[in-house]
Amino acid sequence: MALFLGGLKKSQVREFIRYLLASGIALGVDYGIYRLTAQQGHIDLPQAAVVGYLSGLIVAYFLIGERVFTEGWLKQRKFFEALLFIFSGLLGLLITYLVVTGFVVLFGPMLNEAKIVAVICSFLGVYLFRKFVVFKKVLVST
Repeated sequence: MALFLGGLKKSQVREFIRYLLASGIALGVDYGIYRLTAQQGHIDLPQAAVVGYLSGLIVAYFLIGERVFTEGWLKQRKFFEALLFIFSGLLGLLITYLVVTGFVVLFGPMLNEAKIVAVICSFLGVYLFRKFVVFKKVLVST
């Protein structure tokens, strides 16, 4: 991680840390709902992962859009920003579902382990999409 962050400007490191914190809060919501719904036994692990992820996505939009990426190219077009954010969430949801499903098929229904692997894969993919597509900065030419 230090090697990755070492090549970044201080502002980029701060932005990434804010993103990490906002994502952590959203993940807490996600995981809490995932665990609660999975333990109730009414739905299987992949479905519980979907319900949790969607809950965390709502929290993430408000935190990330207002506290992390404050100057994106769509700031004045909130509807389109929200649509792309939802798309990024669907991308993360797809990654989460596929990873949890694959994990369950390969290793069995291991509640925590399946979610941890899915979180890592989804976090990286979604962060990159949000940074470089949803909230990309406008380049001003001189």
